[in-house]
Amino acid sequence: MENNQFELVVNGNGDVALKHTADNKTLLTMRFSSEVLSYLGENHVDVAKAMVDAGLRRVIDLQEQKFSIDESPDIKTRQLH
Repeated sequence: MENNQFELVVNGNGDVALKHTADNKTLLTMRFSSEVLSYLGENHVDVAKAMVDAGLRRVIDLQEQKFSIDESPDIKTRQLH
């Protein structure tokens, strides 16, 4: 079975990384500017979580759209008189 679990990790420099838990490979790194960090404080991690969640939801939507297009039967129009 494929392991599709991910985790968000805050690096020592404040960057937030999305890692695949199976191999600890970094898939994405988010770096917030010092101005944003000053404004958000520790809440930048919550913002990062929301960004990843939105991105993953969009990926799922795109996959579902592709699946429904790929799997839809050819519809032929017929006209009856």
